[in-house]
Order: sequence, then C-alpha cells, then structure tokens
Amino acid sequence: MAIEREKILDAAFSLLDEAGLDRFTTRRLAERLGVQQPALYWHFASKAALLDALNHEMLLRFHSRRVPRPDERWDEFTLAYARGFRRALLAVRDGARINTGARPTDADFADYERQLELYVAAGFTAHEALAIALSVTRYVVGYVLEEQNERERAETEPDAVGDPLQEVAAFPLLAEAMRPLMRGTDIDTEAVFERGLAYLLTGIRLTLAAKAKPASGNGSKAKRRSAR
Repeated sequence: MAIEREKILDAAFSLLDEAGLDRFTTRRLAERLGVQQPALYWHFASKAALLDALNHEMLLRFHSRRVPRPDERWDEFTLAYARGFRRALLAVRDGARINTGARPTDADFADYERQLELYVAAGFTAHEALAIALSVTRYVVGYVLEEQNERERAETEPDAVGDPLQEVAAFPLLAEAMRPLMRGTDIDTEAVFERGLAYLLTGIRLTLAAKAKPASGNGSKAKRRSAR
C-alpha cells in the first residue's frame, strides 16, 4: 500500500509527542498508519533516515530564522537564530535529541554558508565565523536537552521534583544566586537561556573589538610616521 511521505511525517510527529523518542519505533508508526513496515521503507530506508527527515521537517516547520535577512546585523541575527532554534526544538518532544543525532543536508550546508558570509562581512575570519555558528548552535541544543530532560522527569517522576530553593537552602550563596531566576517554584528557563545567550554575545563582540584595535593602532603609527 502506497502512502504519502507527508502523511508519514505527520504521524511520526504525533507518535513522538505521545510516546517520546525512546518508545518511538517504525513498527508502532506503521500500526498507527494502518500499513505494513515495508511501506515506510519506500520513503525512508531506515529508522535513522526517518529521524533525519523528522529533524529537517521540524526545522522547516518551526525555525523561521535560519538565515540572515538583508542588511541584518550579525548580532541581531545571532539572537534571532538562537531564539528561533530553541523554539523549534521545544516544539517537538525530544526535539533536541532528534537534532543531535541527525545528519546535515545540502540545504543545511547552504544555510550555514549564508550565516558564515554574514560573520565574515562583519570582520571575522571564516574559521572564527564557523566557531561562532557552532558555539551558538551547540549552546542551544545543550540547553534544550536539559530543558526537555527536566520536563520528561517532571512527567514521569513527579514526586522526585521538588522546590529548587528548598533543595539548596543549606547553601546560602547558591540560594541567593537562584532566587532571581525563579518563577514560583520553578526555574524560569527562558530567562536563564537569555542570560547565557547574552554572555555568549558579549564574548563574541569583545573578540571582534579586539580584532579592530591592532588595525587602528597600526594606522595611527603610520600617520605619525608620515607626519614627521
């Protein structure tokens, strides 16, 4: 029985939302679709290929800021990209785990090329541009992995999740540091994400500023020599 690729992906997202990645199997997916497993292999040669396709589709559907807009500043794009990427991973249960194991496509490489062009135009070398892109991407993936793991734990082991401030009450400095990050009895994960992203952007800006200083200094020396 032939089945459309889009229908398979929609059913796969639904199954992921219901069962999670650990209990996601092609057998269960085929049962949900009312077909035999070989019908899936017409479009996807293996479970790994299906998960790669789910990652691509997840980003296509939910991540709208993968490439810079015309005349967008590098730092503005970096913030928009990181926030959009996080939203996309959070839109799908275990989205960060799916993304971590996925192989990039030619479309992904084309997006990376556009990102690197923006950073190089701002004054970074190609190597620095790639390091920036990877650092931002891996910060987002790692952060969302923690968010989704905590969410999963809260759902499967509700009794094991307590008040974070009570847990660190014996450690006054840690408690003081955590208090502004709380929203009721939960940690405000979005605020923590934004704080870390701001620190990351600060470091990148300082790197760019440091690159500009020697050039400015050499230019001043040259001007002084020519004036003599």
